[in-house]
Amino acid sequence: MSILVIFTGGTIGSTVSDGYISTDASKTYKLLELYKPRNHHHVTFDIVEPYTLLSENLTGEHLALLGKCVKEHMNKPYDGIIITHGTDTIQYSAAALQYSFPDLNVPVMLVSSNYVLEDPASNGLDNFHAAVEFIMAKAGKGVFVPYKNNDGVVYVHKGTRLLWHLPCNDDLHSVLNQYYGTMEADDTFVPNDKYTQNNSSTEELALPSKWNSGILRIFPYPGMFYPNLNKLDPLKAILLETYHSGTLCSVTPGMQRFLETASIARVPVFLSGANGGLDYESVKIWKELQVITLPLISPVAVYIKLWMTLEKYSSDVEKVKEIMGTPIGDDIIPR
Repeated sequence: MSILVIFTGGTIGSTVSDGYISTDASKTYKLLELYKPRNHHHVTFDIVEPYTLLSENLTGEHLALLGKCVKEHMNKPYDGIIITHGTDTIQYSAAALQYSFPDLNVPVMLVSSNYVLEDPASNGLDNFHAAVEFIMAKAGKGVFVPYKNNDGVVYVHKGTRLLWHLPCNDDLHSVLNQYYGTMEADDTFVPNDKYTQNNSSTEELALPSKWNSGILRIFPYPGMFYPNLNKLDPLKAILLETYHSGTLCSVTPGMQRFLETASIARVPVFLSGANGGLDYESVKIWKELQVITLPLISPVAVYIKLWMTLEKYSSDVEKVKEIMGTPIGDDIIPR
């Protein structure tokens, strides 16, 4: 059994020095050394390092480098690929890789750690071990994230179904609890019988070509206000995100002017989180102002999907709208 390990840094590849967490090149080999006692299958590892950084510093340029690295090795005789990554943005990289390679023949596992490896509370080694066992079991093809939560369970998440971490919480979750399965204590994989698959397209989206997306994301909060679009350049699209009930404040001063300005500038506006079931009365105004409501999908995945769709079809707004409503990489959750 042969596995490629792509090291990119993150807490799993960091150490504590002078009271700060920073990346440490020696941790590349520390992880594999710690895993040795568990390597009962005599798995061999090849190592590459396209870049090293703390994941909060992730940009479009890093996503492109990571995608390029995976593409260079995906057709080599590996049984799977493991990518070490920081927890802050692992969801974004997982979604980007799934959208870039929607028809992978081997599992690509993104592995992170909540604390540095020396910390007894670290889940990094457990997550890495789960990734190896998932590959050994040939439990799935595509992009996955195994992660041990505070309940002691190692959940395996599909790359396009992840939510961002809640503040002040180490746990990782999938939208609507749609995780792919779990790795049990005896190293067997148990599928989640509530996971709903989708008949997905195999269209490959384009990885970022620049550090920034050109997308303005707006989150709801009491007392919110909308920025002056004339001062935002370049601006490719706007992504409005809702409260958990699928709503946004519809009486915010300046909201209508903001959306009208976007329409005049031919900047498409998308609404994420409002799909499924009955709408509240406050949602009517979004429809009247030609805001495009998206299907049920992780907010992280929808942002990455919009970014990569704009990279591929930037001059064709209608095609962008079509792709955003098309299931890719099992991202849209059937209702």
